Amino acid sequence: MSSAPARDAAIERSGWTVPGMLLARSLLTPDDIALCQISQASPAGGEWLGTTWSAYREAVAALSGGFARLGLLAGERVGIMAPSCREWDFAQLGILAAGGVAVGLDPHGLDQHVREIARRCQFAGLVLAHPAQLDKLDEQTRQALRFVVCLDAAAAAGVVPLAELLAETSTSDDWNRAQADAPATIIFTSGTTGEPKGIEYSHRQICLAAAAILAAYPEVAEGSRLACWLPLSNLFQRMINLSAIGRGAQTYYVADPRQVMLYVKSIEPSLFIGVPRFFEKLHAGIEEVLSQQPRWQQRLVRWALQVGDRRAAAERAGQRPVIGLRLQFIAANWLALGKLRSVLGSELRFMISGSAPMPVWLLERFHAMGLPILEAYGISENIIPVSLNRPDCFRFGTVGKALPGSEVRLAEDGELLVRGAGVFAGYLGDDKGAVPDPLDAAGYLASGDYASIDADGFITLVGRKSDIFKTSTGRRIAPVSVESVLQQVSGIDHVLVFGARRPQPVALLVLTEAAWQAGRQESFTRLRAQLAAASGVLPAYQRPAGLLITAQALTIEGGELTANLKLRRQVIEAKKAAALSALFARIDGAPGASFEAWAEDNRAFYCSP
Repeated sequence: MSSAPARDAAIERSGWTVPGMLLARSLLTPDDIALCQISQASPAGGEWLGTTWSAYREAVAALSGGFARLGLLAGERVGIMAPSCREWDFAQLGILAAGGVAVGLDPHGLDQHVREIARRCQFAGLVLAHPAQLDKLDEQTRQALRFVVCLDAAAAAGVVPLAELLAETSTSDDWNRAQADAPATIIFTSGTTGEPKGIEYSHRQICLAAAAILAAYPEVAEGSRLACWLPLSNLFQRMINLSAIGRGAQTYYVADPRQVMLYVKSIEPSLFIGVPRFFEKLHAGIEEVLSQQPRWQQRLVRWALQVGDRRAAAERAGQRPVIGLRLQFIAANWLALGKLRSVLGSELRFMISGSAPMPVWLLERFHAMGLPILEAYGISENIIPVSLNRPDCFRFGTVGKALPGSEVRLAEDGELLVRGAGVFAGYLGDDKGAVPDPLDAAGYLASGDYASIDADGFITLVGRKSDIFKTSTGRRIAPVSVESVLQQVSGIDHVLVFGARRPQPVALLVLTEAAWQAGRQESFTRLRAQLAAASGVLPAYQRPAGLLITAQALTIEGGELTANLKLRRQVIEAKKAAALSALFARIDGAPGASFEAWAEDNRAFYCSP
């Protein structure tokens, strides 16, 4: 395998622009496959259609000229609202090559959020999956648009089909008019604690971020396969796609995130990125399938997982497993663990999780299967990841070590501060001046996260400053640490802990429908016992003194989750305010979690000591 710098020659020769990175890659490996997606006429699991790097470059060159003919000027913004597909990336790089600014819009986002982003960005044009998506925008925004391009071949009147622009082959050699320090994209914060805020990044910053990601993962080589299944409005997924250009990896698109497991075995990814919610669901699915197997098979798999867990623990401790354990693992791997791993293909070496913390117990369970999940950490206000774990250097419970290019230190109160070329210059438009100057005198950005840094440089996140609360007894509680303990109990979709200015915290539990129905039949006796046992490892002041149990799912459409599945705690607490107030009224503040339950209505139960 060649060295990482040689494989990243596309970035070095890019002129520090994103289209320049594609041009350099297409000259290095013109006939290699760059992008793959299922033919529209093929069913799930059908034929993957490949696009070479040279064809990718030609498509972007054609769109650069096409957007210029439609009137796009340097620095003007174009929104893209479509599912994950190669045309999304064609459009993005075509806009950038024409000198424009590409802004991702979540096709499943709330209409009010899409309208607000459109108002702030003042789009010159839009690229849509189909014309009906115009209905998400208000009349003033639609009237201001100079063009609308549609991926749908049968576009409506006044809408230009993307295929029409792609058919106009570029004859110009100067199709890339991007400038290194010109704006390339605007992304919006997740809005977990308020309205999303816009952040502008340059081509140079994007290229620096791609270089940092690839330097951390030399295991990604030319021809490595990567699944693109998260929405491309998500910066996490978009940066992985752009990093693939720098290294020459192949991107496989899955338009519907709910169908990723239908395609993943045929993709055979070398690494897989996801968010904690995906890995929680994957683990729950494995457990459900296992519970339906004959008892002898369940015992076999449980034994294999115990062997895998002992071997993984030795590896994490830097120890060589004893000969007996090594022999047991060979058998366990052949009999069960290899089959568990095969659900994600046979080439997968590791997985990456971002956007929110993962509980350590879940990381350990996947590691026992031979599928390490490496947590990475970044913030919207710094396009270069702040820190990440690497296959050869990781520590569960941490977000790894800081990347070169991201300097970190702790403030006096324990807040993590970061400085580097990827840090933003300020919020967009209406957001300017709405918050204090984001940088201190030394140029460090306050991340909003409490953290600790150990002697080896591993960063452990304690919790968001905005999430941590004090009880009326003066105790400070980071809800994520409590929630991760309770999340171990099966049948729980979400856990949220509340208790600001109360004697003792309480927990909201969102159950799966199956767990809800089973729990109602026995007044949640088993669930309460499991939760009491799980919370026993917590200090008394952190143990929930009461529970609100519901089967009402938290959704993006309902406003409880962000587009990348983060919890909007303030929204959820406001929606459950009446039920939580009634629960707090029943609690006398005594520690412990010996729960009794009574019905509120047909969809929720209160529980308190």
